[in-house]
Amino acid sequence: MKAGFKLCLGIFLLFSVLVVFGCGTDEGEVQKAEPQTYNLSMATFWPAAAFQVSEMHRLWMDEVEQRTDGRVKITLHPGGVLLGATEIYNGVVSGVADLGTTCPSYTPGMFPLTEAFELPGYRNVNATAASMTINEGYNRIKQELGRDEFDDVKVLFLWATGPGNIMSKRPVRNLEDMSGMEIRAVGGTIPSIERLGATAHAMPMSEAYLALDQGLVNGILAPNETLRAFRLAEVIDYVTNTPFLYNVAFIKIMNKQTWNSLPPDIQSVFDEMNDEFVLRYSSMMDEFSENILDQAVVERGIEVIDLVEEERERWLDRIDPVVDNWISRREGQGLPAAQVVDIVRELDENYSDMYKN
Repeated sequence: MKAGFKLCLGIFLLFSVLVVFGCGTDEGEVQKAEPQTYNLSMATFWPAAAFQVSEMHRLWMDEVEQRTDGRVKITLHPGGVLLGATEIYNGVVSGVADLGTTCPSYTPGMFPLTEAFELPGYRNVNATAASMTINEGYNRIKQELGRDEFDDVKVLFLWATGPGNIMSKRPVRNLEDMSGMEIRAVGGTIPSIERLGATAHAMPMSEAYLALDQGLVNGILAPNETLRAFRLAEVIDYVTNTPFLYNVAFIKIMNKQTWNSLPPDIQSVFDEMNDEFVLRYSSMMDEFSENILDQAVVERGIEVIDLVEEERERWLDRIDPVVDNWISRREGQGLPAAQVVDIVRELDENYSDMYKN
């Protein structure tokens, strides 16, 4: 019995050794596990052919994949296919999409302090100055005032359109021409449009083409790049330069559970890219928009209207109460509106000086 037990034990030990060493490589090396790949979905309202998708978003996605050595792969769902323009923020919160880029103004009242960046009267010299202002402004409001309107997501970064113009089917040369106009506008731009005598209609940019084409609105307040990005040059005939009226914010966000599931080194890649891409996105927008209006004039025969100085002063006088009214209303709701406007004005002055050329 003892001899039989020893024989069985010896055979078992020999088999165990063969199994262990037989699984190794010829050189005795242990194979390493493949690093985990994170496949993320991203929703945006911009159509696939828009510059913001084909150039800006694609660049960011490619950089993420490259800087994470292929461990993060992002599938983009443009044109509101996965989530509509007004659904993107809540869709990212709930996890329908891992990532999203959207416009806070598309959900009026949901982000009241962010409206401060879209009020009239700032210098707002270009998209770069506006984007640097809003991204730093968000962080300062969170740090200095303890207010974070986006605390249920991971905020990657914010950027902005910069100046915009009234694009219309009939000419707007003076204040009287605004009377009775139906204008698409969003967020903080709405009170200015209404002070000028027009009726504002809040709707996502993705709905603007159809609204103009079907006569639901007479015009839109928007930046020049929308003439191509949303094909608005096909459905308007006039552009009135009104840089003092317009600025709209955009935000790139991630679902919190998705963020927390990523390892620290990948989180660091996203964080390192954030400030960099505020500047890259806005610089690309400025460069892209530079010749869009000239092309629309040549290709579509659009007429560009510049307000004479006296008329411009009339417009500024008319919209002057908008900021004070906004502060009073939001302060009445217990929000630090005056402090937020002070922060925005300071940053707008600084960055408008810095990037005016």
